[in-house]
Amino acid sequence: MAKKLILAVDDEPSILSALKDSLEDKFDVITAKNGKEALAMIDSHNPDLVIMDVSMPEMDGFEAVRILHTKRAPSNPPVIFLSAKTGLADIEQGLKIGGFEYMTKPFSPSKLEKKVDELFDRMEMRRKMQQQKKK
Repeated sequence: MAKKLILAVDDEPSILSALKDSLEDKFDVITAKNGKEALAMIDSHNPDLVIMDVSMPEMDGFEAVRILHTKRAPSNPPVIFLSAKTGLADIEQGLKIGGFEYMTKPFSPSKLEKKVDELFDRMEMRRKMQQQKKK
């Protein structure tokens, strides 16, 4: 079975490197440096999941997800926000605009991997339930 494709989006090269290192054993990982680049990569690579920072130059993560949900819904990939913004208002905003999860930096690689696995398990469960309904 082919590995799932994850797009990691962050303006910090060290974070992108840490994300790749913690996920690439189980998943294919591509990267983008801002929301604008992320939208282009989503269109060209159709990732299974996006891990998105919030504070980035050119286009922040919140704006990118708003555009993603407007432009590609319902076929857009799920998004996990990974941000240094830890305020309750930021977390609520991330979830309100369509983030599947909101994790804060610094992050635990094992916790992130667990969240990614949970997300893919839920997606598979939903897919199977939809197939059952069609029968």
